[in-house]
Amino acid sequence: MRRSFPAKASKIAFSILFCLCSLVIADEMHVRILHTSDLHGNLTGEESEIGASILRLGTVIDSSRRECPPGSVLVIDTGDTFQGSLASLLSKGRAPLAALNAMGLDAWIPGNHDFDFGFQCFLDNAEFLRAKIICGNLRAKDAKATPFPAWKLFDCNGAKIAIIGGTASYLPYWFLGFNDVFEIESVRSMLKRVLPEVLACKPDAVVLASHQGWLEKDERGVNEISQICREFPEIDLILGAHTHRPFAGRRIGARTWYVQPAAHGDFVSRVDLTIDTKRHAVTEISSRLLRVTQECAESQQLRQSIENWLTQAAEEASKPLSAPLPDEISSSGRPGIACQQSELICQAIAEASNAEIAFHGILAKVNLAKGEVITMGRLYEVIPYENNIVTCELTKEEIEAVIAEQWTLRKVYTFCGLWGATASVDSTAATLLSIGTDKTPIVQGKRYLVALNSFTAAGGGRTPVLSEILSRPTSKTRNIGISTRDALADWFRKHPCEKVAARKWLIAK
Repeated sequence: MRRSFPAKASKIAFSILFCLCSLVIADEMHVRILHTSDLHGNLTGEESEIGASILRLGTVIDSSRRECPPGSVLVIDTGDTFQGSLASLLSKGRAPLAALNAMGLDAWIPGNHDFDFGFQCFLDNAEFLRAKIICGNLRAKDAKATPFPAWKLFDCNGAKIAIIGGTASYLPYWFLGFNDVFEIESVRSMLKRVLPEVLACKPDAVVLASHQGWLEKDERGVNEISQICREFPEIDLILGAHTHRPFAGRRIGARTWYVQPAAHGDFVSRVDLTIDTKRHAVTEISSRLLRVTQECAESQQLRQSIENWLTQAAEEASKPLSAPLPDEISSSGRPGIACQQSELICQAIAEASNAEIAFHGILAKVNLAKGEVITMGRLYEVIPYENNIVTCELTKEEIEAVIAEQWTLRKVYTFCGLWGATASVDSTAATLLSIGTDKTPIVQGKRYLVALNSFTAAGGGRTPVLSEILSRPTSKTRNIGISTRDALADWFRKHPCEKVAARKWLIAK
């Protein structure tokens, strides 16, 4: 016998069922994360092969944000913001920071190049963006300096999103004296300490934003992403950086999703999350890269926020530094043997520091043409990185050890050739033969003043022999506070018509 319900009871039952379904539906939330990284001060497009820029990127972000309900989008940048353009240099990183701020940034994680203008400049800029910084593995040793939060919980469209931030733990290998000012720990160590606290708050999604990238192999251990995915499966999403590689999205390890938007604003990572707030779980994740090209309109709001710096950069870029060059200065060849540009840089830093010997390579594949008048803008292309001159006093044996170690790196972009002395070199050893173009004999026991740039002096994790030699008190290692670029600018001013020849200082056996 079939049982029937009164009409009123049926309506009540339907209403209850509808409410229950509504509650179930309400537990499922949609969140979008827009992720940028490695912008390198590319404000107007000069640093991108496709004409991408921070100003155009701002328009793409605004468009993607408008596709979603209010309060359901987070904008996160994972560093290497300050350095990379003339406007960035003139503003010491403030111009790109101001643009990010005007973009509606929610969180920022510093990268290694954000320390390029000096440690104090980083701290000053950090105060400007303090409310947005998340970075749990970096702390200034100054007791008065407020530590950065390791993580923040964002309420995004009714979902609780935990963002954990960590910078590159390899920083001491890139900056001389870094450990004198900061304490740094690995992101893995930080996660062991912080993740239990994060999980105790029962977030609906856990996101790691880090200035590190995923690599198939990382022999020096610069990036920790592979290990993090294996050791911390609780992390739903990693926003990567540093390696400049584009990843539209892929599963890394057992369950963690990984994305990375390449560099210079060429792409924005768009990550869409479907979240079950009742189970505190990400039920679905998808991502893609939004391409930014010169066809994208510039954000006028962002341009207004940095207009003064752009005007200054345009004026500075056209300032002449030299007479027309009497000959080409090529960046091809091997430093120390047949490379005019490395010879030029070595001469400049040796002259600026009164050093007898210099070690340097090239910093960009830029050839200076015969008859060209070098401007500040052109000089920035030759020296696109912020490095100071470091001097040290080394013996014959110590110089030979440095040459031999550098020679093992001759196929690596960081290789520095010898200038100011002649040496024979092979795969195992080097012999210093003479000093200067007049082949002055070596004086046994004498300490020679040697110049190199601060990045080389820091070692980069590749030159343990050099690092150990520079740490000796007898080496009297010091950063003299003159930038490599300023030294080269002074050289052009003082030697307006001088030709640069690639002398053979290194003689390979």
